[in-house]
Amino acid sequence: MEQEIDLKSIIGLFRRQLWLMVSIVVTIVVMTGGVLYTLTPEFTATNKVLVDLSNKDLLEPDDRMNVSVSDANARVESEVSILRSDNIYMEVIRRENLLADPEFGIRPGRFDWIKSYLNMSITAPSGEVLLGQALSRFQDAVTVRRQGLTYIIEISVTSRDPAKAAKLANSIASTYIDLQLQSKISRTLASRNIIQSQISQANNALIDSERGFDRYLSENLDRIEQQSASPRIAQLRSEFERIRNERERVSGLAQVVELSLNAGDIGALTANLQADAIRQLQERQEELNAALSQATDGSQRAVNLRSELEQIQSQIVEEAGRELTKLQQEVASFDERGNTVRTEMRTAMLNSDLPPEVLTEIYSLQQSSEIARSQYQNLLQRLRELDVQAQLQVADARVVNEASTPSSASFPNKRMILAVAAAFALGLGGSIAVLRELFIGGFTSEDQVEQVLRTPLATTIPRQAASSSLVRIGVADLVSSAPLSVFSESIRRLRVLVERQKADLSKEGDDRNGLVIMVTSTEPNEGKSTTALALARTLARSGRKTLIIDCDLRKPSLSKLTGVTATPWLSEVLRGQELPPSVSKQALIDPLSDLSMIFGSRVSDIATDDLLMGDRFNQILRTARRHFDYIVIDTPPVGAVVDALYLARFTDIVVFVLKWASTPQSMAKKALAALKEQSGPQTKHVLVLNQKEKPSSRKSSAYNAYYGQSE
Repeated sequence: MEQEIDLKSIIGLFRRQLWLMVSIVVTIVVMTGGVLYTLTPEFTATNKVLVDLSNKDLLEPDDRMNVSVSDANARVESEVSILRSDNIYMEVIRRENLLADPEFGIRPGRFDWIKSYLNMSITAPSGEVLLGQALSRFQDAVTVRRQGLTYIIEISVTSRDPAKAAKLANSIASTYIDLQLQSKISRTLASRNIIQSQISQANNALIDSERGFDRYLSENLDRIEQQSASPRIAQLRSEFERIRNERERVSGLAQVVELSLNAGDIGALTANLQADAIRQLQERQEELNAALSQATDGSQRAVNLRSELEQIQSQIVEEAGRELTKLQQEVASFDERGNTVRTEMRTAMLNSDLPPEVLTEIYSLQQSSEIARSQYQNLLQRLRELDVQAQLQVADARVVNEASTPSSASFPNKRMILAVAAAFALGLGGSIAVLRELFIGGFTSEDQVEQVLRTPLATTIPRQAASSSLVRIGVADLVSSAPLSVFSESIRRLRVLVERQKADLSKEGDDRNGLVIMVTSTEPNEGKSTTALALARTLARSGRKTLIIDCDLRKPSLSKLTGVTATPWLSEVLRGQELPPSVSKQALIDPLSDLSMIFGSRVSDIATDDLLMGDRFNQILRTARRHFDYIVIDTPPVGAVVDALYLARFTDIVVFVLKWASTPQSMAKKALAALKEQSGPQTKHVLVLNQKEKPSSRKSSAYNAYYGQSE
């Protein structure tokens, strides 16, 4: 059968442990607040970088790369790893001079101040160690992660200074992009250098092939003309010779003019160049020289003439430069015309009726020359493309969101931490409250009592709400004033167990008359005296001759509960006074029942256990057994004094009273174990759970509904 969850019991549990929970919550929250007050706030700034996987060749902007999803993810993860590399961090440390920064840079050792105070020598770490320490601190402050499955990478830096955090986050992003761009440029320049070396080889190969072809023509041209019937070859040969001679003449003149310009020889320039502009400038120069020879040295006219003469010389140099350019262009024109004639000559030879072996030789030489020329042109074109690409390189990543100075600290998040601490403290307090209630603190259920103490539970007595009527009559009076109440019914349940024990003893042939019942508890104020009085009254009202003895000589309470004045008879007998043959004649009568009562009086001049452990008290019990059916003994708490342990050996039933949700479980187990150890082998031990919280309305109304009344 499933157990019903009693919400009211749960609420009652937390209500009883409220101060424990409040103290735990307040303590943890206050401690957390104190720790938060001492923490240095840290700020986090984030820069976002987009990794662009498209082609970045500006010479072909429409060309795109098709990248698979797996390759794209691998590429982005690779860029994340690059951003986490030491090369990036070391470059940022160098750029931002973080070695001199108090937060990330060089710091004194943890115990250097102690060594300095003790005048001990301090060994300075090496530069590599200091750099490694700065790198480690900076790495701890940086977080690089991919934003979901996008191509965006977040670069976060945490620092005590919000402006520094933003600056370093942006610096990492810019350093990453700069190094990426430098890497691409370096690769392009490295390729260019390789092609440059190959171009030199290709140029030499082209020159060798052209020279070889020209050498072949010059050595075999006469033979080719004779063997060929085409007059075109002779015409082209004559034209080629004329062009070559003109080129050599113009080229020689250009070399002389260039040497004269470099040497500043104006005379040689005017002598070799026959241009009209230079001739006119030369004539003007001669006129100025003649006028200068006639002018007085140091005169204004001489100064003006020299100035004009210098201008004339500058103009001659400029004109000579222009003429040199014309000559160089003319040389280039002769080279182009010579190449054209050479090509026509080759074509004419191949198209003529030369012998096959001659045509094969010419064709082979021409093909070698064409291949060398094609290779040279391709390499030269690729070299020019690489030169352009080196200047037009673009990084494969760009910043999409620069880090801004954070306005609030990322650590510690005081509100969140305090809320988490409060929630944790509340949960911890609730857990400790449940543990204390169920395992360490008091007993809160019948099953718990029997499981922990391994002793049968006789009855559970409900808590009686305080009222003016109870103040006047007392709780134990309810068995007389309210015999149909739940309290009275719970006492009668205990009476049933007592009567059954007496019946069992009779069946076993035990001829004892009176049954001695000891009522005790673990600690004071658990309701043992009230329980003992109520049980004794219930037995007396059932027609049984019953005696109750107040054996709590340290703090007697039955006199106060019954309103009957106590007599010192018990204390005097225990001290040595003669014991009368009948105890009943010394007993007082309860005003609410036929219960006989013997009260103890407070003893302060002798140990109470010395009085109770002697044979005098045993004699009182033997006498009482002959005249009464039941003798109820109210003893001091076991945890407070040892009196109950001595009295346990004289009893037939030990009623151990526990206070609901109050009696500590460990103390109750220890006290009950001590009682069982001191009791006789046939002594029966039963438990009473006293002052139980009022159950749920459905359960509590069962008894009241049956009798048609309320408590």
